[in-house]
Amino acid sequence: MMKIIPAFIVCCIALVTSLMANAQDGQPPVFFQSIDVSTYKGASFTIECWMYAERTENNSGTALMALGYNQQTQVSTAIGKLSMEDFKAGEWNRLTVSGKIDKRTQSLFIGALYSGKARFFFDDMKLFINKKEVPVKNAGFEDTDLSAWKFINQPSSVKVSVTAQLVHGDKQALSIDASEIVSLDYGNNERTGKYATINGNRIYYEEYGEGQPLLLLHGALESIRHYEKQIPALAQSFRVIAVDTRGHGKSTADTTRLTYELYADDMYKLLNELKLDSVDVLGWSDGGITGLILAMCHPEKVKKLAAMGANLYPDTTALYGWLVDTIQHQIKVIEAEHTPSNAFALRVNRCMLEEPHIDPSTLRTIQCPVLVMAGEHDVIKEAHTRLIAASIPGAELVIIKNASHYAPIEVPDEFNKQVETFLKKP
Repeated sequence: MMKIIPAFIVCCIALVTSLMANAQDGQPPVFFQSIDVSTYKGASFTIECWMYAERTENNSGTALMALGYNQQTQVSTAIGKLSMEDFKAGEWNRLTVSGKIDKRTQSLFIGALYSGKARFFFDDMKLFINKKEVPVKNAGFEDTDLSAWKFINQPSSVKVSVTAQLVHGDKQALSIDASEIVSLDYGNNERTGKYATINGNRIYYEEYGEGQPLLLLHGALESIRHYEKQIPALAQSFRVIAVDTRGHGKSTADTTRLTYELYADDMYKLLNELKLDSVDVLGWSDGGITGLILAMCHPEKVKKLAAMGANLYPDTTALYGWLVDTIQHQIKVIEAEHTPSNAFALRVNRCMLEEPHIDPSTLRTIQCPVLVMAGEHDVIKEAHTRLIAASIPGAELVIIKNASHYAPIEVPDEFNKQVETFLKKP
């Protein structure tokens, strides 16, 4: 079970942490523990924790989370406010997140996530169910043995420890020192990065390597840097063109309603701007959807297409219910904050909730070779991934074992091997 839970956590929190620019690598660090709530079905809960932050970057932040599980099935999501605009510097701030325990829930995974350069201090983590406190192991971090808490996605440069130097209550607090995280070059490479004016927006892209052109398309609220484990490998054989789609990364966006057809039209015109008649395409998540539409609408532009974690509909025929619930919840959180900095994230979340609407029968028009991929524990239902593959003439299908929607990050060697083998076939 523990192999599956972290995979879900990555998928879930990526939807919200990408609201903060420059999240270090697409997998925000998390600490959590499991609480048996099987006797509290339908009850209300609140998690409370005190946090102190010494911030190195203004976009750094943290939030509490509570993930409900029924055995290996995720049934609920609650994630607190990520923005630290309202937090007071130089003092302890109270974090909270509340919700209801789904009647199917057996365990509640409670904890926090963080992003950006900062030194975070956490203390006095408490869980209240129906307004009564429920025991949490090592809630005050007074025990130097932190085995009650699980820590995942912690970069090697991050130092996790207990400290007596800065505490909220009792004698110790949890210290997570992420002040020495090194920013990645991919997505911010002055040597190779360029802009092209496409449909009135400045679209940022970077090029690496030589050979057959290969267009890389990232997912929602992500950027070029999310392909940091693919670019160096693929650039050995291809001319990699990694793009920040409109509004993402360093690209700009006007107020046009976001659709996948719009993303595809941007890419079509970018290829024309670069004077490229035909390219291979690797699309991940929203990038996979964009790739499918590009291959249908402009077949002359796509020589081969590898699509990872794509979907044809935005509903539970294609996506797990918890993902739809997470997106809906995130829209409410963003609307409540209502700040200019998260206006684009609101538009992207609405796009994910409302789009795409692709009739499987239209996939028959795709003329190029296609590789359809998904993780064994993907947020896209396997039956839906198989439907996509079955609807495209001659398409290959690969379900990557022990991986989630974030297979390119979780198992990069296996993912890259599948992509390269497909693209190099005569």
